[in-house]
Amino acid sequence: MYKPLPLLALTASLTLAGALTSCSDDTVDTPTPTPPTVTDSTGVATGPGISALNDYAIVATTSDVNSIVQTGNLNTGSVTSVNNGLQTGAGTTWLFWRDKYLYRLQYNQGNAGVTSSYRMGADGRVEERDMQYNITRFVTYGTWGDNVITASAIDTDESISSDVFLNDSTVYAKGLGIVYLNAEAETKTEKVVPCENFLGNGEYVTLAGIVEAGGKLYTSVVPMGMSQYGVAKYYGRTEADGVHIKYPDLIKTESGGSGSGAYEAGELQWTQYPDEAWVAIYDNDRFENPTLIRTDRISYACGRFKSQYYQTIWPDSAGNVYVFSASYAKNMSDPRQQTTLPSGVVRIKAGQKQFDPDFYFDIEQASGGYQMYRCWPISGDYFLLQMYTGTNLSKAGKTRLAVFKGGDSPSFRYVEGLPDQEVISSLGSTPYAEQGIAWMPVVTSDGAQPALYRIDAATATATRGLEVVASSVSAIGKLEAAR
Repeated sequence: MYKPLPLLALTASLTLAGALTSCSDDTVDTPTPTPPTVTDSTGVATGPGISALNDYAIVATTSDVNSIVQTGNLNTGSVTSVNNGLQTGAGTTWLFWRDKYLYRLQYNQGNAGVTSSYRMGADGRVEERDMQYNITRFVTYGTWGDNVITASAIDTDESISSDVFLNDSTVYAKGLGIVYLNAEAETKTEKVVPCENFLGNGEYVTLAGIVEAGGKLYTSVVPMGMSQYGVAKYYGRTEADGVHIKYPDLIKTESGGSGSGAYEAGELQWTQYPDEAWVAIYDNDRFENPTLIRTDRISYACGRFKSQYYQTIWPDSAGNVYVFSASYAKNMSDPRQQTTLPSGVVRIKAGQKQFDPDFYFDIEQASGGYQMYRCWPISGDYFLLQMYTGTNLSKAGKTRLAVFKGGDSPSFRYVEGLPDQEVISSLGSTPYAEQGIAWMPVVTSDGAQPALYRIDAATATATRGLEVVASSVSAIGKLEAAR
């Protein structure tokens, strides 16, 4: 078992599992959020999903035209994105900041992506805000305090000469590129923090998810293998020397691959430690001096699609942090890099800096042998899970939903009432939840228009709600009117 080395001048990392650091006896009080009061024009409460204002914002696409359309009702009726709403540019992901601003985060491979944000104007219409941002590529995102934060592993200025595989070529260390978008001030700041040998095993890392709970920032740490810099620095070392390369024959001898699977000669692609998960806990958003905790009950905690590492670490209303693993490493081609662990859930109790030794849930067993893809909080300790529908992750669909309940008696239930899996074409990437109800966009191939399905967390049942005339629906959220 290796032991993490000191993390000097380090300012970034996110979530996973196990326990390598000291525990904290301090308790953190996390207040339970107060559900919003929903009323009609006379002030009479009408229940979740219905508002007197057109303050629900829906991101929809028709004929490659993206629009933000508004509605006051998610449960019934119809709304169109055709010649309606505010037209926008394309968005890789959509992120709501405190029901006040909607961010369109745009990823462009190898280039800056133009990102913008939106708000509800004083006249009750969604409008684009003044600032646009060029942000570096990102693989994950989240919010902390006043900031929307994105992160990705990037090259730094630190270099070393590699004479083992690259004929004295100069190679550069990886770092975490952190971008802060201040929601209120409309400013952008950036920083780079070290991520080589982040976990003490010689590998560099990226992050998956940024979440705030009890005044702490939690993030999943995803080991990425060894960069050209890491191989050049540690090749030939033995365990007695400290960091060493576990499987040197995995080092690439030539460049190849494409897209998110591209690799360079002299690097060791993907982690050599697939049967563990790490979480980094920070006291603030500077990504400095993290507490790192580890578990060997789940594989690294994230959902993955191409270059994106989706957040699968979320707090419940009591401040407990649940860490979900999709066990994506089952999909690796080399058996030594495949995890033997099923898709599962572990927990960090509120105020603690260690994994709860008494909590573990096997999602794969409960689901009938299927892995989780993504997840989102609903309310209390209920979470909405998007599930794979096959065991070959590169070919399997991702069109089934389930509800997971945490607590001392955790449970898993598939959602009933959705269209048949065979006709579901896609699900939204940003569902909306309030008062124990989640609304998920569902697109089908049977000729019906996309619709928002109302999912009751307590019963795991879905009913067809608002119809959206569009080709696809990405996101749903709420925006308060500007003051």
